[in-house]
Amino acid sequence: MTGTDDESWFYTISNAMEARAGPIIAKSLEAIEAVSQNDSATVIDTLRYCRQSIDDIGQLLERMDERCRPQVFYHEIRPFLAGSMNMDAAGLPNGVFYDEGDGKGEWRKYRGGSNGQSSLLQFFDAILGVKHDRSAGFSTEMRKYMPGPHSRFLYDIEAIANIRSYVDSHQNNLPLLHAFNDAVASLSGFRDKHIQLVTRYIILPSRMAKPDQSSDRVDLATSSTKLASGKASIQELVGTGGTKLMPFLKTSRDETMEAKVIQ
Repeated sequence: MTGTDDESWFYTISNAMEARAGPIIAKSLEAIEAVSQNDSATVIDTLRYCRQSIDDIGQLLERMDERCRPQVFYHEIRPFLAGSMNMDAAGLPNGVFYDEGDGKGEWRKYRGGSNGQSSLLQFFDAILGVKHDRSAGFSTEMRKYMPGPHSRFLYDIEAIANIRSYVDSHQNNLPLLHAFNDAVASLSGFRDKHIQLVTRYIILPSRMAKPDQSSDRVDLATSSTKLASGKASIQELVGTGGTKLMPFLKTSRDETMEAKVIQ
């Protein structure tokens, strides 16, 4: 949309992460079957593979800085990712009017782009038994923005996910317990890296002047970081998905750590 190398790199990293961790899906299905056969060795192997996969996509995320500049992302790319929900500060209290012609139409509010729409990240949550009960149903809502088969698959996985309960009932199997908790810690660590990325690409640029001082453009993403009285606080910054950015991300991270099995 912007014709920049920065935007191309942003999508390249995002796609590389999905591709790198894709094989974990088949292995996780094998682990679910292994639980029914009390095959702890296969479950342990899958959990270790899961941990490594999460670490790998975390390393890919950290490469965002190589060719995607924070100022370019914030001012040029991010506006295209914004939605129309919770965008009162940007002048859209009713969302966007969808004109159907002949004076007909309706106002609609849709969320913008969000990592919560990643089928892969929600798959990790489902397999490891992570519950986002304090996120006001955001993860479930995001499935409406996914391809239908992806969303249905996630519901199916949640219905049969048994790894965490298996670990919980076999706490005396220390290799199993440690493999599970290590995988959960890696997923929480990935969300920490995402918070750090958001700080570099959204929080800090929101505190800086636009590179082009002559520009008076108003757009959804940048307007959502301002209040009528001036700059918004970190707690008030709104993500392109329409959530309070940092509180939401930190809550998701904390909920992930709570999935650990404690002896």
